[in-house]
Amino acid sequence: MSEGGVSSQQATTIKILLVEDQQLVLEGLKGLLALHDELQVVGEARDGAEALEWLAAAPAEQLPDVILSDMRMPRLDGLGLIRALAARALRLPVILLTTFDDAAAFDEAVRAGARGFLLKAISPDTLVQALRDVHGGGTALRPALTTRMEGRGAGPGVERAFTAADHPDPLSPKELQVLRLVASGRSNTEIAALLGNSEGVIKNHCSAIFSKMGVRDRTQAVLRAIDLGWI
Repeated sequence: MSEGGVSSQQATTIKILLVEDQQLVLEGLKGLLALHDELQVVGEARDGAEALEWLAAAPAEQLPDVILSDMRMPRLDGLGLIRALAARALRLPVILLTTFDDAAAFDEAVRAGARGFLLKAISPDTLVQALRDVHGGGTALRPALTTRMEGRGAGPGVERAFTAADHPDPLSPKELQVLRLVASGRSNTEIAALLGNSEGVIKNHCSAIFSKMGVRDRTQAVLRAIDLGWI
């Protein structure tokens, strides 16, 4: 085990683009990531607009595996960056960093397609593990759910009470596969293409998922699935 906590099973290099407008925070992140041999910062930008410029100019071998971005920035913020990447068909996973545990911001990030939503107050180990998880195709959303997970009726603005039973009907393997793709921010059209199904079939799967889980929409399904430990 190395000083950074990287085992021999985690030797793959993860290339990271940092997007942060505060120089002190940017330098702190760079210093933290430099402690881990598997993590390589290949570029940095001060906002989403600069990040897009950097990506357009970067050679293919230098493109990041994960983008670690502040949520609130001038010109183009983290959400805008995610949407701009999608519009350009750049399938680069984005982890958003935020100062406040804001339920509305979390929901908006999930809808936009963020693969991670982390509080800046998290531990360094949690951040590093989030980068590994997202690079491996997963998500890193749970750290942003601090207040949501404190229990039903945790306070104003905390949408925690689902209509489903505590243990909803189990999903089929195909439904769980669809749910995980929904959590990654993909549209029904994209999921259909990935799974070799029609968009209508995917819509039917989503309807069945929502019904079993007792939720109204994709965002609630993702939140509920995280709550249950399904994703």
